[in-house]
Amino acid sequence: MANLTTKGWDFLQEIKDQLPYDGISIYTKTIPFVFELSNQVQKLEKDLFRVTIKLQAPTLNNTKPIKLVWKIPAINLKGTWLSNYESDRRIYAEFDAERMLVSRTAYEAPVISLFGHNDENLHTFACSDAINTLSLGAGLREEDGWIYCNVILFKDPVPDFNLYELSILLDYRKQRYENSLRKVSSWWSSITEYTPMLVPDVAKLPMYSTWYSYHQNITTKNLLEECKRAVALGFKTIIVDDGWQTNDSNRGYAFTGDWLPERILNMSDFVKKVHDLDMKVMLWYSVPFFGKHSSAFQQFNGKFLHFSEEFQAAILDPRYPDIRAYLVNTYTQALKDWNLDGFKLDFIDHFIPYKDTVLTTENGRDYAAIDPAVDRLMTDIMKSLTAIKPDILIEYRQHYIGPVLRKCGNMFRAHDCPNDAITNRRRVIDLRLLSGSTAVHSDMFMWNYEEPVELAALQFLNILFSVPQISVRLNEISAAHQQMIQFYTEYWIKNRDTLLENHITALGPSENYPLIKATSKEKQIITVHANLIVEISGEHNIIDIINAKTSEDIILKHIHNHITYKAKIFDCLGNLIGNATNTFKKGMASIKVPISGMITLSAT
Repeated sequence: MANLTTKGWDFLQEIKDQLPYDGISIYTKTIPFVFELSNQVQKLEKDLFRVTIKLQAPTLNNTKPIKLVWKIPAINLKGTWLSNYESDRRIYAEFDAERMLVSRTAYEAPVISLFGHNDENLHTFACSDAINTLSLGAGLREEDGWIYCNVILFKDPVPDFNLYELSILLDYRKQRYENSLRKVSSWWSSITEYTPMLVPDVAKLPMYSTWYSYHQNITTKNLLEECKRAVALGFKTIIVDDGWQTNDSNRGYAFTGDWLPERILNMSDFVKKVHDLDMKVMLWYSVPFFGKHSSAFQQFNGKFLHFSEEFQAAILDPRYPDIRAYLVNTYTQALKDWNLDGFKLDFIDHFIPYKDTVLTTENGRDYAAIDPAVDRLMTDIMKSLTAIKPDILIEYRQHYIGPVLRKCGNMFRAHDCPNDAITNRRRVIDLRLLSGSTAVHSDMFMWNYEEPVELAALQFLNILFSVPQISVRLNEISAAHQQMIQFYTEYWIKNRDTLLENHITALGPSENYPLIKATSKEKQIITVHANLIVEISGEHNIIDIINAKTSEDIILKHIHNHITYKAKIFDCLGNLIGNATNTFKKGMASIKVPISGMITLSAT
């Protein structure tokens, strides 16, 4: 094996004649002599492969980074799909590709998809290791016009080890890119240690959040009044965000860590009153933070990864068993004492090695590496909570949305994007494509209370294929805004099986998904976010087309002749403003639909 340090290693030699591209070059560099390397390649179907790589040594050793590289021609290449909500869909240069996507337990998911101008999958690849830090990339080499894909192992420091195994799924199939991403998601779900958490029905019903509407300035009286209005509008859970645990209203987390309900003094009584309204209650917790003014900070001083001046809080070290026990006990005791229904567990992407982190099991730590300790912590939390209440709700948000967290939580929420409907749309669709049965939630949508109602409605319509979370003061918005919320919430609940339980087609990932479709056996729902042509095949008895844009023209293209529909047109308040029976000829037709309104076509 000594020659591997200088000559590289072609780890797909066995299947080169089965790969779809000639001239493919796949190699690795700098494998230390102490490790024996083996591989196994399995062809799952035409143009779909799984490669398993194993590094093994007789004793514990460390290693330099190992870079696996292969290439595909940049033909019909339009863009790159990553799980990272901060990324664009551009084609990256090769020199940008080494840290294009970093994945670990509580940060992103190890997958990249290269797609073509017709949204076709060109090449999607994913890794089985979603716990340890991996770097994935795919970059264009200017000299030859090929995309060089890579997976880098051990780029960040790791503890000594003597065994490591990784499988890589390589998908070259000619199909829509969504199908390749769904294959990755189902592959991860089939891995025993990533079995997704049970998703109770209430996780897929609309929720009210206090964050944008109140920030930390919450009172029991205000929240109960909001709950009364929210439940009347169709919302089934309130998420009480930051502020319940401290009277301090400054930004930052200096008083976080003890988790005593300073603003809601009798939490169990508050929860009971909300339950009496037929709503559930979730509480927000910032998992890694012990504020400098908390008792926990003093109790566990010396068992921190880092102190953040920005947050005025320590980042605790999950490799200590007493730290993990403290957090597990905090949540289980709250569940028992207050009869909660769920937890919003936040900021866990801050569990990372810092520059002075020592990766050993000294001084009471029972893990050397941080990522496996985070997996252990979040798994222990999930198991302890579900032992008490099997249908407990646990929410995570982007960036922490990978297969490890699907095991530990049943709700994934889009990262914060207040009043930004387009970003919210992109983020929830990104999550839908990779999250399988896990409930995907919008970021809490909000708007200025003077916003015209048809423009306020765009906040709702852009996230229609996720579970709505709303965060406006329901008792202070206008009657028109309330009517709009009620109309579309009722519509969403009535159609949630079609919206959530069926595969979606999301056109144009480079353009923020300007047209999205979900199809059930009897119905198709389409949201149109730009001036595009909507193709109608006549295969569905009912088609709802929602005008989620600021022009009134919906352009239909009928691919069959003489299709007769009953057509009903509604505005965003639910008022019926058009009702006719139309026979459409093959070709184009234009229909006027109000901004944020919808047309329902029912086959006769």
